[in-house]
Amino acid sequence: MDLNHPSQPADRPAQHSGAGDGSERATWLVAGDFLLTINPVDGSEIVPCPPGRRPLAPRRAAAASAGHAEPGPPLLDREEQRARLRSLLASGRSVRLTGPSGAGRSALLAAVAEDCATLAPDGVVRLSGHRRTPRDLLHELYAAVHHVDNYRPGPTELTAALREVGAVVVLDDVEFGGAALDELLNATPECAFLLAQRPEAPAPGASSGVADEPVAGIGAEAGRRLLALAVARELTAAEVEWADELGRAGGGLPRHFVQAGAVLRYRALDGTGPLPPVDALVTTLAASISEGARELLRIGLALGGELPDPAALPALTGDAEAATAHTELDDCGLLTRVGRRRRLAPDATAAFEGSELAAEGAARTAALTRHFSWWLAESGTPVDEVVAQADVVLAALRAAQQASLHTEVTELVRRTAPLLAAGLRWGAWERALRTGQEAARATGAVAQEAYFHHELGVLAICEGQLARARVELEASTALRGVLSDAGGAVAGRRALTLVDDLTRAPAPPPAHTPPFGAQAAVTQQPPPEVNGPETPVGLRAPEPPGATELTLTIRGRSPEESGATLRRMFTRGNRRNAVATGAGALLAAVLGTVVALGLTSGDPDDDKENVTRDDPATSEEDAPAVEETEPEESATEEREEPTEDPATEEETTPEPTEDPTTEQPPAPDPTTADPTPSESGGSDDGADGGADGGGGGGGDTDPPTEDPDDPPTEDPDPPTEDPDDPPTEDPDPPTEDPEDPPTEGDDGGPDASPSAGEPSPTASSSLGASATVR
Repeated sequence: MDLNHPSQPADRPAQHSGAGDGSERATWLVAGDFLLTINPVDGSEIVPCPPGRRPLAPRRAAAASAGHAEPGPPLLDREEQRARLRSLLASGRSVRLTGPSGAGRSALLAAVAEDCATLAPDGVVRLSGHRRTPRDLLHELYAAVHHVDNYRPGPTELTAALREVGAVVVLDDVEFGGAALDELLNATPECAFLLAQRPEAPAPGASSGVADEPVAGIGAEAGRRLLALAVARELTAAEVEWADELGRAGGGLPRHFVQAGAVLRYRALDGTGPLPPVDALVTTLAASISEGARELLRIGLALGGELPDPAALPALTGDAEAATAHTELDDCGLLTRVGRRRRLAPDATAAFEGSELAAEGAARTAALTRHFSWWLAESGTPVDEVVAQADVVLAALRAAQQASLHTEVTELVRRTAPLLAAGLRWGAWERALRTGQEAARATGAVAQEAYFHHELGVLAICEGQLARARVELEASTALRGVLSDAGGAVAGRRALTLVDDLTRAPAPPPAHTPPFGAQAAVTQQPPPEVNGPETPVGLRAPEPPGATELTLTIRGRSPEESGATLRRMFTRGNRRNAVATGAGALLAAVLGTVVALGLTSGDPDDDKENVTRDDPATSEEDAPAVEETEPEESATEEREEPTEDPATEEETTPEPTEDPTTEQPPAPDPTTADPTPSESGGSDDGADGGADGGGGGGGDTDPPTEDPDDPPTEDPDPPTEDPDDPPTEDPDPPTEDPEDPPTEGDDGGPDASPSAGEPSPTASSSLGASATVR
């Protein structure tokens, strides 16, 4: 291999697999919160921006944004309007200039921009609205005031930064209006705009406060003077009459006088001839210009009026004098200004459409598309040049698509799109991707279509359109799965994972313990019902039949007290409530055990009187029916939800309830000195037993064979219902006499029952237990 003669691009080994796009350079840039890697082979990769990778964006000096004058015909008959526009902009008002093409709007904008160079802190920013969206213009305004190398701000940062920009924005050839124009004006409240639009463009909203300033033609005197400056001599009488006729027929548009001056110059070279009317000026010039200029006209007509930069024309046309031909067209008034470029004037495009200059348009378009593909394939083509020629390349793509050159369109888009993305011309990037997607679908190029779907999905993520991004990325991943493109499928799945992360709802903040001494936050919840019936709680100890029954109840408080108690319970915590509840349950169990032991303890030889006699009139199962019904009914009536702190519970015994239909004997109970309301379990039996002992006068009764040592292990079955009919007579006396009859008379005497002043041990134990419970 000869080192002095490098191999051709086709002979060089490929560095990446996939469809060859001619540009294998990867570019990294920060787009909002994302780090974007522009990969022209497998597709761009997007990940969250790591900390520290976000570049700084310092403000530029105001002098860098000052307007600049461009060569051209002088501005005549505009002095009064120029001063009025400066006054409106100095007061902070935005102004919209409306007028037909050729009226001198761009020249008036340039003159006013010079007058306003020192009005605003950020100077004058000149932008072009040709084929721009409001979002494109907002980003270009941000880039004009900040250093944005490899950085594109996100929506939030862009909005915040533009609110601090104070500049006079001169915006020419604005193609949108209405709500879109209102969006642009509202995003920059500290800027004053000087807009230039055609009369048919939509006007901004009434609330925008934009002043309309029409731009009309110049007067007859200014027209004659402009024509004289174009030919650099005094006009003849015929020429003055012709100039007046042009002003009346053409509305006094300055472009007509510039074209008329070019006709006079060519007429002086070619000899005398008739002076053309205003509608024949363009065709007369087309016959007079040089062949190089006519070739540029053909290129412009093939590209829809767009013309490449003069520096790129020699390579495109093969003519070293192509830049001179470009200047010739500009001097003839056949070109119009678009930003810093030139394109064919609208009247020239309309006049040459269908002429011999527009012939062979498809072949010329194919040649132009191949030329731009070759130009972009060169490794030394800088991104700035591609961005400057973005409108021309897009025009070539549109023309090739209309000519059904889908293969050429796909190849040109693959070479152009990565450079436009790296140059931050994302509006042009999106248009190129959509054009390439349609061309790839038309030719059945699945690999190319998958690439375009992927790039559109990445662009949608950067713009915050996650739903559209998911659709594009899923389509790209599916197509690459069919092609077994592992690299592209991995890039698509990574981007889809990022979309899933962005659409997932944010996780709740982690729970944490409040600092020591800080008041814990309490969630306000409606308190539960606390005014229900009382509910007995606690543990019931096993009791023998007829033993004293103790009931522990909790009484509900008023709603105000209950609400305060609930708030205290919530603040003390669940752990303290559990300990207090366990302590209360243990206390109830101990009390029940003490009472049971007290009732079953004692010597059977000394305290024979304390034995409760069974009533023969009732069976063992029916005896406690009436007795046990009362505490159950009382407990049912006073049941209530426990809502208080166990430390503040009130322990009370229920009041005994009596059946008004049942008559109880008035005799005292021999086993208890003073029955309490809670000892409802044995009050009736004691009364009956005392009455029988006193009235019988020494009847025989059988003593108990043995004293019960252990309490019963099970509670008696609860009664099923109250007795319907009261007893009509006293139960029969016992059939056997006791071993030790009483020594006294009818009232029982001291041998039958304890004296009134000395209660029995069982009664004493019951009283002690009752007092403890209270």
